[in-house]
Amino acid sequence: MKTASSTEQLLVAQSELLRDMFIAELAIAGVAQLEIAKVVRVNLNRVNRIAKSLKKRKQVGNGDN
Repeated sequence: MKTASSTEQLLVAQSELLRDMFIAELAIAGVAQLEIAKVVRVNLNRVNRIAKSLKKRKQVGNGDN
């Protein structure tokens, strides 16, 4: 049986995942990182971390080293 706190934790985790997905989509679309941080209302460091990982994946996918 789930308690109220575990349900709340699940909702928080889902909300954070959706934020990360939104950040990733905006970064892929070429939106500036500072603008993403303002729109999503998160710390710029979080945006930088996600955008940096996307950039690394793109380089690996293209065969660039």
